[in-house]
Amino acid sequence: MRLTRIRLRNYRVYEELDLELPPGLIGVYGANGAGKSSLMEAIRFALWGKARTEKDEIRTSGVNADCAAEVEFEHEGHLYLVRRTISGVNSTIKAEAHADGLQVAEGVRDTARYVRSVLGMDDAAFRASVFAEQKQIASFSGQTPAERRKLVLQLLGITPVDAAKDQARKDGRMAMEQYTRARDLLPDVEKAKADVADADAVAKAAAETAAAAAKELGEVEEAYAAARKAHDALLVTQHEYDRIVAEGKTAKAELERAEKRLKELETELQGLAEAAESLAKLEPDAAGLRAAEQRLTAVQAVDRARAALARIPVIEAPPRPDEAGFDTARVEAERAGRELAEVEGRIKAVADELVRAREMVHRASALSGEADCPLCGQALGDAFEQVQEHRADELARAEAATKELATQQSTLAKTASAAVKEAERQAKALRQAQEVWVAHEKALERRTAAEKALTDALHGVTPPPEPDEGRTLAAEVDRRRHAHTQCEVLRDRLSRRAAVEGELSNARERVGELTGTLQTLREKVAALAFKPADLDAAAKKLEAAESTTTTARRSAQAAGIKAAESRAIAEQTAKRLADAVEQHAKLADLAEDARHLSKLGELMNVFRNNLVATVGPRLSAQAADLFAELTDHEYDLLEVDPESYEIQIHDAGRVYGMDRFSGSETDLANLALRVAISEHVRFQSGGTVGLLVLDEVFGPLDTDRKERMLLALERLKARFRQVLVVTHDTEVKEQLPSAIEVVKLPGRRATARLIGA
Repeated sequence: MRLTRIRLRNYRVYEELDLELPPGLIGVYGANGAGKSSLMEAIRFALWGKARTEKDEIRTSGVNADCAAEVEFEHEGHLYLVRRTISGVNSTIKAEAHADGLQVAEGVRDTARYVRSVLGMDDAAFRASVFAEQKQIASFSGQTPAERRKLVLQLLGITPVDAAKDQARKDGRMAMEQYTRARDLLPDVEKAKADVADADAVAKAAAETAAAAAKELGEVEEAYAAARKAHDALLVTQHEYDRIVAEGKTAKAELERAEKRLKELETELQGLAEAAESLAKLEPDAAGLRAAEQRLTAVQAVDRARAALARIPVIEAPPRPDEAGFDTARVEAERAGRELAEVEGRIKAVADELVRAREMVHRASALSGEADCPLCGQALGDAFEQVQEHRADELARAEAATKELATQQSTLAKTASAAVKEAERQAKALRQAQEVWVAHEKALERRTAAEKALTDALHGVTPPPEPDEGRTLAAEVDRRRHAHTQCEVLRDRLSRRAAVEGELSNARERVGELTGTLQTLREKVAALAFKPADLDAAAKKLEAAESTTTTARRSAQAAGIKAAESRAIAEQTAKRLADAVEQHAKLADLAEDARHLSKLGELMNVFRNNLVATVGPRLSAQAADLFAELTDHEYDLLEVDPESYEIQIHDAGRVYGMDRFSGSETDLANLALRVAISEHVRFQSGGTVGLLVLDEVFGPLDTDRKERMLLALERLKARFRQVLVVTHDTEVKEQLPSAIEVVKLPGRRATARLIGA
């Protein structure tokens, strides 16, 4: 067997891993807790479904997806693939196996059975022969003889034989104790035989009494059966009589209902004939309904149009709005306003001039002839008077202009106010005239529309309708519509004529049948000739026979119970005798079983000792061959004690214990014994695995011992197709041809990769 590939998904710390494995010696290294053991465990889980924890703890923590472990291996020229999955909230395990690309097994049991048939061993043998842990190897030289012996026997599968041997001895002791206790409790067989004879005599007498009572009961029961038979015959006749009478009453009632229905059908058929006559009279009147309705609709439309036109009076046209007069008044008001604004502007200018003139006059009054001119700076002299006159004239002109403009302003204000009022009056009159004109146009439009509607309504109405024709037509339509409705009702009634005629024929036949049935039932009643008095007499006779039978039955039951009790006592006494005889026989068998179990314990002990004696020399020879190979035959012989499994080395003709040698020889000797155990387990199971997994065999070795161990592992390649060495020592990758590095990832995850292949 050679592993070629391991694929993991959501398996412990491996979320996704696809790892190819080369042949030969492979180191599996990484930090403690990285996931090396989980990687090795995946091999056993995929093949056998075994793990160190429960199945619901195998899936990667925090992941709900399916878990899968898949191992691909080559064995005896064929390529095999075993896949095991865990899925669902219940951690359901599924398994399947493939050989050379074809599926050959499915299901947990079938897959395990197939793997066992291929490798030739079960899980226990596979684990003991393939997986070698450091604590197992170190135990061969570092443990007490008892612990070392227990480990070797456990690996070799001999421990179950010890358990079977101990159980056989225990069963032998228990069987002997049971024999001793049972021998003291055995009953007296002779006394039991005497009791059986007495009980049989009592039972025989009770049986004879019960037989006589049973015979008497039989005679009484025969008489009771005859009375019962006669009574039952009359009772059957009464039931038949009552049934025929009831059936006659039912037939009579049904005949009455049939005759009543016959009369109803005849009356209905007569009514249908009258309905046919009425229909023939109403059909001509109903036939003109559609034309009358169309004429009525047209006439009613004309009447509505005429009424609508009559509701709109003829209105004379009002005078058109005087928009020209309004425009003239508006223009005149605007002109007066402009003139008033112009005068008001001039008044403002004259007012400013008047203020200035008054100021100049005031200044001139303050001057004198000797004073200088305020403008040119020369002495005024005679010009002083001219200046004063000039200022006075300017003031007088300003005051006159102000007065004149004030008069014009007053006149223009009155004119402008009158013009504005006239314009407002003209505007109001124009609005009123426009509203009147718009109302006139709307009324004219409504009348025109009404006249057009009347013309449209009259179009196609031939001849034109008379004024009161609508009321006449309405009455005619109502009459024809009523006739049409009556026709529909009559036609619906007449549709049943054929059914009524058929039902009438059936009713007549039914009346005839019921009349014949009723006559037949009357004849049957006469033929029975049943008399209630006969039934009463039979009932009294049956009652007397029943009372006699009850008394006889009670006597027979009492005798039977007594006989049964006596028979039961006799049977119980006989059973106690048989039990006593059987217990005596069983006691002999129990003594024989105790002897055989004791002998089996002795034989199991001999078998176990022979097995151990056979295993010891074979292990010693296999370990010696391997140790010689690993040490280049440096020592004479390696020997394993068949009882304590202590390792001894022959050197230069003398025998030494392991405490004489250095750590390297001890490690190699322990390794040779562990590999010999693996080969012996494979030999016992009949398998040829060719795979070895060594877990932490380097341990705390120094450099020299590591080199010796690595050299020894290289030589193991001749015995195994593939050797996996698990270690946390990172220096191994430099000294092995192939190595697998297991690397921790964040979040308690890990991955693995092949180096140096």
